[in-house]
Amino acid sequence: MSKINGLILTGGRSTRMGTDKSQMIYHGKTQRDHLTELLRPYCSVVFWSVNTTQETELEVAGKLQLRIVDRYDLPGPINGILSAFAYDPAAAWLVVACDMPLISSKSIDTLVKGRNSAKLATVFYDSDGQLPEPLLGIYEPAFGPILQQAVAEGTYSPRQILIQQDIHLLTVPDVRELTNINNPEEREKLGL
Repeated sequence: MSKINGLILTGGRSTRMGTDKSQMIYHGKTQRDHLTELLRPYCSVVFWSVNTTQETELEVAGKLQLRIVDRYDLPGPINGILSAFAYDPAAAWLVVACDMPLISSKSIDTLVKGRNSAKLATVFYDSDGQLPEPLLGIYEPAFGPILQQAVAEGTYSPRQILIQQDIHLLTVPDVRELTNINNPEEREKLGL
C-alpha cells in the first residue's frame, strides 16, 4: 500500500465568501491549521494546496507549512489534486477541502480504515447518498494518470471523473460533516 500524503485544498478564489475560506476561524484556529492537525496522525506529511497569490502571502508571512502551488490554470479543485500528483505521483493523497468545517477524526478514521488501495480512490457518498464526494477522499497513485487524461479531454470535475472509474464508496458516519460553507449566510446558519 502506498504512503498517504495529506492535501488540504485551500487554493480557491473564495469569491462567494469574500475572504479566504482556509483562514476562517471555526475551532479556535484557522481552518487550514485545524485540518492540518486533524490529518497529521493519518498522513506521512500534510500539504496545503495553494494558488500563487496565497503562496506569496505565506512567504511574506514566513509561514513554514509545506505547500504545493497550483501548477495549472484549471478551474476548481482539480488544479490542486493534479498538482499534488505532479509533485509526488507515487503517493496516495488524502484530499480534504478547506470549506468543510465539520469534518472530524471520526470521518477521517472511517476513510483511512475503509481504504481499498486496489481501487483508484476511496471516497464517501455525497450528502445526498447518491454520488461520490470528491473533496474528502483518498486518491491512489494510479488515479494521477486518469486525472491527466480526463483534463486533456476537457473534463475538470473530480466528481465526474470519479463516477466513470472503479472506486470504493463508503458511507460517511455523520453526513453533516460533508457540509460545505461557501458564503457568509451559510456560515451564519451553521452557527460556528
